[in-house]
Amino acid sequence: MAENQPSHTMRTCALTRVVTHHDAIKSFYFEQPFDIAPGQFVMLWLPGVDEKPFSVSDIDNGIMEITVCAVGPFTRRLMKCTEGDYLGVRGPFGNGFSPKPRGLLVGGGMGIGPLRHLARAMARLGLEHTAVLGAASRPEIIFANKFATSMCHFATEDGSLGVKGLVTGPVRAILEEGGIDCVYACGPEGMLVALRNLGEEFDVDYQFAMERYMKCGIGLCGSCCLDGPGSRVCVEGPVFNRAQIAHISEFGLPHRGPTGAR
Repeated sequence: MAENQPSHTMRTCALTRVVTHHDAIKSFYFEQPFDIAPGQFVMLWLPGVDEKPFSVSDIDNGIMEITVCAVGPFTRRLMKCTEGDYLGVRGPFGNGFSPKPRGLLVGGGMGIGPLRHLARAMARLGLEHTAVLGAASRPEIIFANKFATSMCHFATEDGSLGVKGLVTGPVRAILEEGGIDCVYACGPEGMLVALRNLGEEFDVDYQFAMERYMKCGIGLCGSCCLDGPGSRVCVEGPVFNRAQIAHISEFGLPHRGPTGAR
């Protein structure tokens, strides 16, 4: 059962299951240590390695799922963890999505993960939603079978699933039909910029989960501050709404690294 303790409290969680999706993409499952809204994130700790932020891809029957792609030293080490191993988990952190009726969920690549959590939450609330998921190829669209309904559309750059091209094609067609109250998106920032432009063109609200380099995860170090409003992705984000995004001057620019350089 989820505990109500401060978010900075470190919980030790045993992995109950590990599922391999594609190449270096795996989902890690453990008993849900706390309540967390779709779009918020946790800090995972591997003793002797590091601590990094991750979105939650699902919560179901008291089990939390985190889906990870191996891209650096921490995640490559995480890929070696198996059932019964222990992880340190802190959270929840940041602000998540604010679900509204008739939502359009748009996920690109690993950004599909947190939208799965959002889709389940919206279903529980009885909120209608449509999804558009995209990636370079079919194997990279994680959880395709979980979204495979008549209300889900796919786009791949090689045409191996759904339409050939980017998610912006199906999104434009859906917005042209009308009936969407808000676009919820997570994925590469180039995709988010294109969705922002579509949102403005059709005058539809949007909420985007953004990613920046993080160190502390609690708003102290300032490494994830955004140019313009100075908002901290780990505190005021990672989900930002239409009005907030309008003031982010670095939206769409290359991200800053550990040194602060782009």
